Amino acid sequence: MKYLLPVVALCGFFATAMPAPAEAWYCVARSPTGSWGWGRAPNRAAAVNRALYECAIRTPRNRYCRIRSCRR
Repeated sequence: MKYLLPVVALCGFFATAMPAPAEAWYCVARSPTGSWGWGRAPNRAAAVNRALYECAIRTPRNRYCRIRSCRR
């Protein structure tokens, strides 16, 4: 029991000292009808695909979506 507090304190220190998680890509897709979608993923291709998929769900048939922006 007397070792519990130092172990918890040490674990807390290492948890806060760890580097931040990798930055993620954030992409936005829009269609001419005003529909939109966004995607976030560790790599750009996955974020683009997710944004286009989200936009396609909201877009009427025979319309298209384009990526408007992607940033880290």
